Amino acid sequence: MIIFLIIVITILIAVILKSVENVNKFEEVKKKQPQMTKEEYKGRIGERETAIYLNKIEGNKQIINNITLNDNGKTRQIDHIAITEAGVFIIETKNFSGQIYGRENSKEWKQYLGKKCYTFANPIHQNFGHTEIVRKVLKGKTEEIYSIVVFTRTGRLKVEDLKDKVMYVDEVKDYIQDKPKVIDINKIQEIYLTLIENRVTNQEYIENHNYNVQHYVQGKQEKIAQGICPKCYGKLIKKKGRYGEFYGCSNYPECKYTMKIKQ
Repeated sequence: MIIFLIIVITILIAVILKSVENVNKFEEVKKKQPQMTKEEYKGRIGERETAIYLNKIEGNKQIINNITLNDNGKTRQIDHIAITEAGVFIIETKNFSGQIYGRENSKEWKQYLGKKCYTFANPIHQNFGHTEIVRKVLKGKTEEIYSIVVFTRTGRLKVEDLKDKVMYVDEVKDYIQDKPKVIDINKIQEIYLTLIENRVTNQEYIENHNYNVQHYVQGKQEKIAQGICPKCYGKLIKKKGRYGEFYGCSNYPECKYTMKIKQ
């Protein structure tokens, strides 16, 4: 009986020690993983909402969420690709609060939160690059490729004449369904398989996407600090406009890069 109790106690101790070891390993792995920022978390929430509406599209379809494609050695992360009977839709999701102002050809858009104003890159231009890489990958399998930027209802859109390019997330399903059907189920599957075959699956390569973006931004800031145009490497010249002072490129009008001087 005593021997039996000793065996049971020994087994219990071994199980407890193994559990503690597993917990410690989990904590070590968790510390090594990059922590998600507040902006990244909000972005994931918005993307999840978009994915829900895309899955509600009726008819034959294939939905790809969060895919990374190889663009001549650089990585392009795309929020959503909806392959439907109406065509291929490249979708960028923005989960912003406040009032959003922007035009199609503006370099930057504005976000107003109370009396504070923030600027961000024109999402239409951003998604244009995503659309072009998809077009390259598909190599003429379809000409029905569309770019859409969707915003969650946490913000209020104040954009002009962009109904076919910018919309609220809950409008995207009906927008796609209202378009004429031009692709059959076989073509949908062919396009889907082509994109899946060209996606980047190497985890290290995907992680380099964030490095590439940060490296580009850092290099751009260094050029500006040296008075060099980050687009064409011309000289930045201080100028005056109706809205105040700004830096413009010496190669204007060939290069139209400008940067507002903050007061």
